[in-house]
Amino acid sequence: MSETYFLGAVSGGVFRTEFEKIISDRDIFTYILKGGAGTGKSSLMRRVAEHFEQNYHTVRFCCSSDPSSLDAVVIPELHAAICDGTAPHVFEPRYPGVCQRYIDLGSYWDSSLLLAGKDRIIEAADLNRSLLARASRFNSAAADICSDIFQTGTDCLLPDKLEAFIGRFEKKLLGKRGSGSGEKSLLRLTALTEHGFLTMHETLENCLDVYVIRDELFTATDHLLSRLADDACARGYDVILSPDQMLSDAAYQHLIIPEEGFAIISGKAAEESRHSGRIRLNLMRFYSKPLLAERRSRLRLDRAAVSDLVSEAVGTIRSAKTAHDQLESYYIPAMDHSKLDALAGELIAEISGRV
Repeated sequence: MSETYFLGAVSGGVFRTEFEKIISDRDIFTYILKGGAGTGKSSLMRRVAEHFEQNYHTVRFCCSSDPSSLDAVVIPELHAAICDGTAPHVFEPRYPGVCQRYIDLGSYWDSSLLLAGKDRIIEAADLNRSLLARASRFNSAAADICSDIFQTGTDCLLPDKLEAFIGRFEKKLLGKRGSGSGEKSLLRLTALTEHGFLTMHETLENCLDVYVIRDELFTATDHLLSRLADDACARGYDVILSPDQMLSDAAYQHLIIPEEGFAIISGKAAEESRHSGRIRLNLMRFYSKPLLAERRSRLRLDRAAVSDLVSEAVGTIRSAKTAHDQLESYYIPAMDHSKLDALAGELIAEISGRV
């Protein structure tokens, strides 16, 4: 069994990731891969994941700039993790040698081949970096406007009505006590990619029920998920929360409580969900209709601006991916793939020995 999330995402113009918490865990040994585009980091992690997920629960973390590429793999039962430690997610060992160690894939390339294409490599790398920075600016601008929509939701919210619903909803969903440690984990189920907003729906296949929320203002969703997460943790349930990238991670977008077998999702993820156990929740009824009517023009302007900015961000991420692919085309032929294959076997053996 496996789960898939995104390692991180540009949120409010800043790349954010929660993976540092895993690296900081003294009970997990993390292999931190160093090396540029095309040096085999993702392929190496995929081989490890494919080997262990046959018998162990394995968690894959994808790259938001290239969802087909892996940024990390975690095998909790074996207390092991492998991650890409290069920008924008630069990770450093906290306890080198005992809890983490570097693996330098740059030692497997032919420098003479790379030097022969020096100018083209520099050009592709600079273009990729420039385009990702431009996409980040579009993302930041869209997040600012989404924050205005969130504030409108706050101004129009009917808190008493919402709280009464949350109380009834909790009684329906939660038992008296969970068997976990009451831990909250922040894991990204959705990210803005070259394909637009992408959600790892395969992770939700483990859930019996998926509640799909309609909430155009974000606020009621965040209130529901925050309150449900707090109360579930207080009862001993472990909770997975997914932050909202378009609100600079200041609000929650999705929630999963594995022990109770349900998830609550919102946004585009809710609109496109085809889960067999989906149940619709309309949270728009918890806003004042007269107050929303007064702000109709403002909301229409905000949504149009967000749509345009997101479209520009997606197109720019796609162009950056093209530049990244070009960069990879210079590095892949320069790598000694037999050594990479041998390294994959060594890592699998070493991690297996941690049983």
